[in-house]
Amino acid sequence: MATRLESLTDGSTQTSENTTMVEVVTDPARLRDDWVALAGRASISPYQTYSFSWSWADTIGRIEDVQPFLVVARDETGRAAAILPLCVQQRAGLKIALFLGGRESNFNLPILDPNAHFDEASLRNLLRRAAKVSDDPPDLIYLRNQPRRFEGVYNPLAFAEARPSASFAYGATLPARVEDLGARLSKDARKKLKKKEARLAELGELTYEHCATGARGDAILEALIRQKSARFSDMGVDDAFGRGVVTFLKRLQNETGDRALELHALSVGGRIVATYAGIMRGGRFSGMLNSFDMDEEIARSSPGDLLLHALMRNLVSRGMTHFDLGTGEARYKNAVCDETIELCDFVLPVSARGAVAAPLFSAFLQLKRRVKQSPGLSRAYYRARRLIGRAK
Repeated sequence: MATRLESLTDGSTQTSENTTMVEVVTDPARLRDDWVALAGRASISPYQTYSFSWSWADTIGRIEDVQPFLVVARDETGRAAAILPLCVQQRAGLKIALFLGGRESNFNLPILDPNAHFDEASLRNLLRRAAKVSDDPPDLIYLRNQPRRFEGVYNPLAFAEARPSASFAYGATLPARVEDLGARLSKDARKKLKKKEARLAELGELTYEHCATGARGDAILEALIRQKSARFSDMGVDDAFGRGVVTFLKRLQNETGDRALELHALSVGGRIVATYAGIMRGGRFSGMLNSFDMDEEIARSSPGDLLLHALMRNLVSRGMTHFDLGTGEARYKNAVCDETIELCDFVLPVSARGAVAAPLFSAFLQLKRRVKQSPGLSRAYYRARRLIGRAK
């Protein structure tokens, strides 16, 4: 479906030379060629590639009954100048449009032609017009976990009045040489890592594996799922890999190109004791998941930290330039990341029901941030989840 969008660049209602067509696409396959071409010019994270988004929509999204709601603006030649990769889901009786990728996407960004000069007014107008032309419009548009800037590029969809997200994200610009990476650590930190590695090696031969594929990749992914599930169970989180997450990860693992899920592992005497999984785009590695063996004798040597430093050395040796560990506060992230990436949320009502619900929705997001940012409240929250899990 397509309709005329007037003065997309300034948000007015008068016709101009910049008049653009807007459409809402519900079948990602219809948009594949446009998406891939535009993404090649845009400043996006690995989470906005067509293949990541479509893989999520066709696995987790399908199970959660989300409907793709892909907002497309085309220039006078018909070429896609903007794609806002959204989907619509029913929550509490409301139809809410949010970014494709759900909780699995750490960074959410619009896909914009850098020569099209979109600003906040034009994008706000684009969202409202998309809701009007849709056969099944949402009540609210929830723009979650958006970086205000990404790799130095301003994000105009992160509106000025957007509030900080519940958590920050953590990243680093990688040096050109492996030895420069090690120099970022203090002498004491390097000494502690060597001591932990030596202690772990007493249990068996250490093997670091990078970019594992085939049967070995399968084994690492299975270990990640097993270890992560044990960790979540200890925290009181049930069925951590439900909702089609395993199917989604395996689909990413078995695909090629920008869909590939990279798998890294540390083994002791053949036993996988730590894993990392992430996705790539250009010179960036985005860590999605990590795990470690909770056996006390192994865990005391911090196998996850050892693998993380080995992973970063591998990335530098391959010429990678950017690295991130996604959202959520954690000690190990602060130890290796020198960049705190500010994320923001914005709630835009686009129906009468949405206008009534928006203040309550925004208040809930503020409460969530308060819990996340308060160590005391956060500990109490997870303690309660753990107790509830044990009481079942």
